[in-house]
Amino acid sequence: MRGWQRIAYCVLRGLRTTHHVLRSPTESERKNQIMDYICLAAGKGTRFGRLGSYLQKCMYPIGLQPFLEYTIRNLRNCRSVDLARDRLILVVGHHGEQIRCYFGDNYAGLPIHYVEQGQALGTGHAIYTAQAAYPSAESIIVWLADLYVPSTLFEAVHQHRLPNVQTIAPGPEDENPNVRVSFNDDRITVAWQGASDRYDIGLWKLSPAVVQGMTSRKVDEFRVMPNLQHALEAGAEIGYVETTEWIHLGGTQPTARENVQQVVQRVLALEAGT
Repeated sequence: MRGWQRIAYCVLRGLRTTHHVLRSPTESERKNQIMDYICLAAGKGTRFGRLGSYLQKCMYPIGLQPFLEYTIRNLRNCRSVDLARDRLILVVGHHGEQIRCYFGDNYAGLPIHYVEQGQALGTGHAIYTAQAAYPSAESIIVWLADLYVPSTLFEAVHQHRLPNVQTIAPGPEDENPNVRVSFNDDRITVAWQGASDRYDIGLWKLSPAVVQGMTSRKVDEFRVMPNLQHALEAGAEIGYVETTEWIHLGGTQPTARENVQQVVQRVLALEAGT
């Protein structure tokens, strides 16, 4: 566990979405839209050190379930999810067989499809690869597999009126400053390396046009946030959903063990409704 580097930051105070002048889709329009939910679960888990050599990070057990299952169950139980039309796409790579074997092709009625990211070229590349395999004419919802997402947060992102949305939250002082954003009352103004005290937490809604540009800008690899900034500079509008709950797996402060325990305790408390 000494190799784990990311911070597990868990706070719960509320949820806020922005308001826009654009017309919301009608109930009939929503029923006729297939929503793809894409989970990026291909990472090597290098911050897990030796643990990541034999375990896919998102499969870390909490109780008798892997971490990822809690979020997939929350997604399946969303009011906005139509089990007859919507689909979950898992982008796998490192130890992808663990995810395939555990979840199979269906989770409690929610169809699951898999896309192999043959080369680890970044999160933006993973999204682009998934959409090449399963094209969509509508916006998609994407999240990082090491992020715990409650049903209410999925629903808030889904219901947002803009086709492109970042989810933001406060973070610890030593969080990576590159994932900070800047924003005004209803729009993201800087999607990457912003100046505010809010961070992109790894849950997005993305339009087909923005997805097509996910390999436009390379920063070490094709990452989501630099390419969102590229889209913003090209004229795309990006809204946001703000939450003060951010639970992501890993961390070394104050120690790796204590941070993992913090995530485990928080997830179990949320599942118990406490």
